[in-house]
Amino acid sequence: MIVTTAGRATSQLVSQAKKLANKYGLTYKERNGVSVETMKTLYHDSIVVVGNEQLFISPLNDNEKLFFHPNLAMVRARRILKGEVDLLVEAARLDEGMSFLDCTLGLASDSIIASIAVGESGLVTGIEGNPLLYLLATEGLSTFSSGIEIVDQGMRRIKTVHSDHFTFLKQAESNSYDVVYFDPMFQTAIDESHGINPIRSQAIKENLTEEIIHEAKRVAKKRVVLKDHWKSERFAKYGFLQLKRKTALFHYGVLEIEN
Repeated sequence: MIVTTAGRATSQLVSQAKKLANKYGLTYKERNGVSVETMKTLYHDSIVVVGNEQLFISPLNDNEKLFFHPNLAMVRARRILKGEVDLLVEAARLDEGMSFLDCTLGLASDSIIASIAVGESGLVTGIEGNPLLYLLATEGLSTFSSGIEIVDQGMRRIKTVHSDHFTFLKQAESNSYDVVYFDPMFQTAIDESHGINPIRSQAIKENLTEEIIHEAKRVAKKRVVLKDHWKSERFAKYGFLQLKRKTALFHYGVLEIEN
């Protein structure tokens, strides 16, 4: 990726862009009044644009800009604060002080909810294999202001890791997380899921395998949780108890760990 600034760059903005490039081992290039599309053509790379309010990424082979925003996590968080039940929290049986490994971080919507549920004494780690999404999630979680203190605190506590989840799982100690979670791209698309459309083209398309589930069961102390399309064959294939809900387009599946 190439890091640059918004069109009208101040010295402070240039400094921020250079600092970001250094943090992630990326190259900084001056904007020099050219468009982002021109820079993509010139450098044959995705462009990270640092602006006054927030940064965005323009992927090399995509016209949509990628921004960080908690999206549905905000709606879900407000429901939790009202005492309502969140389906992920219920399926994973998350409670204060638990540890949660999100193997498919994306832009961290589920990790934010998990972090709120496990609280200050808990631990949430998110794994993301795509470098664009990893950078967006890492920066967004550390800087985004939602206006709700408990949400902001939950975001700041999430640890992000740039890795593919199979490699991370193989290197993790046995029973090191209470819950291991997967939310892979659905094999059957849900047209109504407009919120994830901008990141769909960037998401890692790696399918679950017996080896990945085996490692997840080894790493999980309590359970492995899968979110998938309600028609998905992966629930039965890998032995998940599918928690069915009428009219729901996606279901959660649970694999309890026998210790």
